[in-house]
Amino acid sequence: MAAYTTLLVILVIVILVGIYFYFRHRARKKALTRKYGHDPSHTELYFEEYFEDIIESWDLVREDEAHRWADNMEDRLSELSGKIESLKSNKHKIDQEFEMVENRIDKLETQEEMR
Repeated sequence: MAAYTTLLVILVIVILVGIYFYFRHRARKKALTRKYGHDPSHTELYFEEYFEDIIESWDLVREDEAHRWADNMEDRLSELSGKIESLKSNKHKIDQEFEMVENRIDKLETQEEMR
């Protein structure tokens, strides 16, 4: 008698699990039909289920992350452009001073030769 009761309990559990998965699949399919506007294909269902894993395992970047990276890169590039302009102006000043030093050396050499 206990064996029949155990089998009956197992059968009820299997039926309840089957009903749960049936309604879960039906609700999911209804939600995805609303999302896509048609019955989703197997490919759409696959990507819907595993999209996060695919992104992570393939080291892909989401669009919002790419935009943040691009904005960050633009800020860094504009900062570096400012530094480059500053370095160019400093180079111009140093070149002028170097030219003045060379002129002085040339004058001193000319004076030395005249002696």
